[in-house]
Amino acid sequence: MKKILFLAASVALFSFAAEKFITMRIPEPTVNYHWNNLNNIKLIADQSNLPHAQVKFIIASIDSLQKDMARNARLDSTIATQQAPATPKKK
Repeated sequence: MKKILFLAASVALFSFAAEKFITMRIPEPTVNYHWNNLNNIKLIADQSNLPHAQVKFIIASIDSLQKDMARNARLDSTIATQQAPATPKKK
């Protein structure tokens, strides 16, 4: 009976697996550069001679990536304040 309870408890605990998050620090100009590149790729794919289904797949994949980037992007204020020039105090 103890083994069954232990097994049931183990299954219950392992069924709640936590998501893993990856945090990357990328400067804002770099993110903007890649964002613009993704937009350019979408335009090129749209104007290409590829079959319509392939173009739709490419554009949908890039849109999905950009939506996730926009939804999860956060400005790291500690880095932003360290890079900001110090203003001299007036007397």
